[in-house]
Amino acid sequence: MTDRALLPALLLVLAGCAAPPAPTGDAPATAPAEVPRAVAVAPDSPTPSARPPAKAPAAKTARAVPKEVRTRNAMFKLSGFDELPGWQQDDIRAGWGAFRNSCGPLQKRAEWRELCAASAAVPPTEKAMRAFFEAHFTVLRILNTDATPEGDVTGYFEPLLEGQATRGGEYVYPVLGVPRGLYSLDWGQVPAAQRGGIVRVRPQGDRLVLTTGTGPGTYAMDLRRFVLDDRDRKLRLRLVDGAQARVEPYYTRAELEALGLPGGVDAPVLAWVNDPLALYAMQVQGSGRILMPDTSVLRVQYAEQNGHPFRPLRVVPKAKPVTRGAAGETPETFVIEGDDEAPVDGAVVTRGGRPAAAPAQASAAGDPLVDELLKGARKPAAKPSTPAATTPAPAARPQSAAVEPRRAPPAPARLNTDPSYVFFKVSADRRPNSEGPPGALGVPLTAGRSVAVDPRVTPLGYPMYLSAPPPSGSRVQVQRLVFAQDTGGAIRGALRADYFWGFGAEAGQMARSTRHRGQMWVMLPNAEAARLSSSRLVTRGAAAGDTVESNGQCLVDDGEFCSELPE
Repeated sequence: MTDRALLPALLLVLAGCAAPPAPTGDAPATAPAEVPRAVAVAPDSPTPSARPPAKAPAAKTARAVPKEVRTRNAMFKLSGFDELPGWQQDDIRAGWGAFRNSCGPLQKRAEWRELCAASAAVPPTEKAMRAFFEAHFTVLRILNTDATPEGDVTGYFEPLLEGQATRGGEYVYPVLGVPRGLYSLDWGQVPAAQRGGIVRVRPQGDRLVLTTGTGPGTYAMDLRRFVLDDRDRKLRLRLVDGAQARVEPYYTRAELEALGLPGGVDAPVLAWVNDPLALYAMQVQGSGRILMPDTSVLRVQYAEQNGHPFRPLRVVPKAKPVTRGAAGETPETFVIEGDDEAPVDGAVVTRGGRPAAAPAQASAAGDPLVDELLKGARKPAAKPSTPAATTPAPAARPQSAAVEPRRAPPAPARLNTDPSYVFFKVSADRRPNSEGPPGALGVPLTAGRSVAVDPRVTPLGYPMYLSAPPPSGSRVQVQRLVFAQDTGGAIRGALRADYFWGFGAEAGQMARSTRHRGQMWVMLPNAEAARLSSSRLVTRGAAAGDTVESNGQCLVDDGEFCSELPE
């Protein structure tokens, strides 16, 4: 055979040596280990040829994570840890406890189980903790639907009130538990064809369920009377018996006051406080502590709401606070600023209802949630210790409103311009003073590391990164790792976060001054990020791998805090 004849054969042999081996059935088992390094790379990072050879397979896997994802509520762009402002300077150790709190409920999900188990073995060093996040999470930058990068950042806190277990003296304003006549219905369970008409329901515990019957014990419900909000599909309702048994919206604040609280509703009274405006402030914040006569502290948290829009009022502390409890945080009493003024107009925000359109002159740059509360709150001269939190003694058990139906003195009439009313429950567990109240996720909020979000955009429990200016007069840098552990009726939209400052007057001062435009990122477990391009989510762009667009509302459908409507 001539040299010319041998040349093609030789070339075939050399080509076979250069080609990579075909993957075997066991090869995919090692692929996920490379995903963290690949997906954390920003889209404009160096090309695969510039990377170390060991990372080349991961670059191929990274293309499974789309560069851009769109839902009805937000846009998300693939980012990287090197794009987070101040990421290397943030003390990750300060947020590790909040992360481990999130792992409590999240580890029940497959994509979180191994991740949370691995976090338990991470050494308690800043370097190791930072490396853990960089290895296990994919960073997505959150954008508004119009691709703008900033949104509203506000703050909230846990206030301290003054109260006692029984009615008497100036303690005449009841802190109510959930009324027994308050029912709920998930309108998403109503077939789409029936959502614009009249349905029949029957009570099942504290819920209403659909029924085809028309006999006794069933009620007519006209869904055309209700705003069907996809942020919170839970309608709050009451039953009206009689010849035309029907379902009505639950009472507004004005209607509740007209009934003569605590009379008129079958609700437990958790405590009696001396200031209706302090009670209102606690309702807006969603939780609080009540200083009792024996210096013990009763902690209460959000339990339910009456289902009506929240229209905030501006309340400010009185010039002279009460002195009882001077050894710790001092409760403050409040007044409405400009009590003779007309109600403040503005966007109506709800905890479970759709916000009404804001007047044309209203600013869209901020949210009144915190600024309408504690405006001008005093910063204490010193930060004394806080009384120990306790559960009430047996003699201080919640009273039933039916036992003592006497009417409380009327609250300021302007409070009735806010139709929303919040009901509380006593915190069941005895927690350290340093821990915040439980958020919507069910874990204690961590001051400076927990935020309230819109769960349609940011899944509850997930790590986020927040970049915003520090509050006025503060040196606390708000460029840090935070965790989405709470929600709120006023917290709506893609770039919207409410930053938890903690407990007491100083936290209230910081919360009031937190009103900025900020930027936000969300971190998804790598396996979950790779599934964003799955056929269940994608409606356009999957083949290209560049843009994934969903007609759904949830980035992550967790079945609890955000779920897609049934067909």
